[in-house]
Amino acid sequence: MKFYITEKNIGDDITRSQAEKVIEMLKEKGWDVAYGMKKNKPTDISEFGQEDKIYQSFADDFMTCIAQLEG
Repeated sequence: MKFYITEKNIGDDITRSQAEKVIEMLKEKGWDVAYGMKKNKPTDISEFGQEDKIYQSFADDFMTCIAQLEG
């Protein structure tokens, strides 16, 4: 699954540099993430029908990365 993130996805006072740091942290966790405002999309046929499960796992890691950014 390909995910796209910008400052707006993280918070009001976030810089592009901080958004890029979150992207790097997510990549280290194995996620396919890029900077941008595109729609998140499945990249493999095995992901079809699994989007909700994948989104939930991604959201958990995303929130963990944001917490680390703030800490």
